[in-house]
Amino acid sequence: MSELIEKATKELKPDTAQFKVLAYLAFRGASLPGTISEETGIASGTVRPVLRSLLDKGYVKQMEDGSYRSVIPFTDFVSYIFAKK
Repeated sequence: MSELIEKATKELKPDTAQFKVLAYLAFRGASLPGTISEETGIASGTVRPVLRSLLDKGYVKQMEDGSYRSVIPFTDFVSYIFAKK
């Protein structure tokens, strides 16, 4: 898991939609694209491609109901970020 977290934090910069969506999913759990857009303020036209990219990179999984969830637990995600400071 730590390799995946390290890869994600190297690839995804905090000011990007990819980072924000991944952090949101890690914190909130499985969510539908529309909910992600509404709650983050990221346009729905941006959220869907971001989710596909995160899915391709192995950072999220798509559930049977169409929602997405982070494969990186929130506590691991945050702990890794703060340990690097």
